[in-house]
Amino acid sequence: MTEPIQLAVIALVVLLSGISKSGFAGALGAFSVPILMMVLNPRDAIALMLPLLIVADIFSLKSYWRLWNVSELKRLLPGTLVGIALATLFLQGVSEFWLTVVIAAMSIVFALKSLLIKNTPESVGHLKLLAASTSTAAGISTTLIHAGGPPLMVYFNARKLEPTAYIATVAVLFALMNVIKLATFSATGLLQWQHVLLAICFTPLALIGNRLGVHLAKRLPKKQFLLVMNGLLLMLGLVLIGKLL
Repeated sequence: MTEPIQLAVIALVVLLSGISKSGFAGALGAFSVPILMMVLNPRDAIALMLPLLIVADIFSLKSYWRLWNVSELKRLLPGTLVGIALATLFLQGVSEFWLTVVIAAMSIVFALKSLLIKNTPESVGHLKLLAASTSTAAGISTTLIHAGGPPLMVYFNARKLEPTAYIATVAVLFALMNVIKLATFSATGLLQWQHVLLAICFTPLALIGNRLGVHLAKRLPKKQFLLVMNGLLLMLGLVLIGKLL
């Protein structure tokens, strides 16, 4: 895991993660694992990404400290626990081939959803059901590809939180999920010390990504930026499928 091309790809992913967390409420999170899978096997990609994300979480929480919505966190956290538990069991029993298929499929689905389905406010009628279903889906997707953002966006689109509170609430929820995954990944042997040590080396880049995210969120046309990013995510998913053929 020390080849120059691997280190360059990891550096890119760290920057994207920092930008995503602090500027776009995790909307670019689905990129991380598919990009790493260009140079690493699926399990190494998933494991390495976790400590990298935790480093980025620290900077994101600092940027939005105490701006989150506590009641929303209480509503969503139980479902994420269920999702993480289910996905962890899946990780333990699935082959590398099928894990790649699932990750590629999720990347394609998330990209197509963002590209083809217009985000309009949802009905808040069944709030508890919406919270339970989207948070469980977020727990599953954050465990498999570290991308809890897309399912959560369905929920928060219905809640219409003020932008800063939205980003802050998502940031702290991601941080909590990643701490939980740290325990489950360590207990199952997925996370190794070399993953943690490598992540520590990239801490400065996580800080740069965080600052870039806050800066870009104020200046970039978000809709056009995410359109390009989701187009690239779709291509990544197709490339992963192509590698299996």
